[in-house]
Amino acid sequence: MNTTALAFALGTVLCWGIYSVMLHMGSVGMKPVGLLDGKPVPPDFLSLRMKAFLQVGIAYFIVGVIIPLIIIWMRTPSVSTPASLLSGRGWDFPKVGLNWSFAAGMAGALGAFFLLMGLSAGTTPLENKILPLIVPAIVFAGAPIVNTLVSTTKEGNWGYVNWKFILGMVLAAAGTAMVMKFKPVPDAPAPAPAAAPSVPAPAPKVSQQTLPAGYHDVRLRQYNIT
Repeated sequence: MNTTALAFALGTVLCWGIYSVMLHMGSVGMKPVGLLDGKPVPPDFLSLRMKAFLQVGIAYFIVGVIIPLIIIWMRTPSVSTPASLLSGRGWDFPKVGLNWSFAAGMAGALGAFFLLMGLSAGTTPLENKILPLIVPAIVFAGAPIVNTLVSTTKEGNWGYVNWKFILGMVLAAAGTAMVMKFKPVPDAPAPAPAAAPSVPAPAPKVSQQTLPAGYHDVRLRQYNIT
């Protein structure tokens, strides 16, 4: 692999590596901050996800529409010639390439949509913290397996498959299973110690005493009347 191809590959690794984390942060950050009557309002998670996904679409439009249009325009000669048309420099889009490219774009957009929905599909606060760790591992470990199977079928290379190829896919699948099995889960909070039963304090003893004539003790409700 030459250095140019390696640089682009590493750029893809970096962008896709932080993509799911940033997408989840964007979805969570879409919730307005504030209280209603002094109480927090339950979030509408679907609306928050769609707001985040809309920003992804805008970014895709900039990178996938505006930039290609500029590059195509810059590389299209002012006067078209058979050589320029056959080389692909122009505004003609052959049907086969157009259809497959559009299908690829739909697959990529749907993948981003499914990823976003999976990242924030937790039913508890703890699960919502764990999903950003598990979902990307499943996606980015499973996608190369699918890509390899589809590419091998497309190129008709199954006759050249050896045991190392099969072992690699098994190890990739096993790695995904291990990530799901041994996911990092915060320790459950320790239960609060049970409060010791309260023992009522003993009543103070009141000394008995002989009362003189004509004296009464209101504490003991005793009266000595002669």
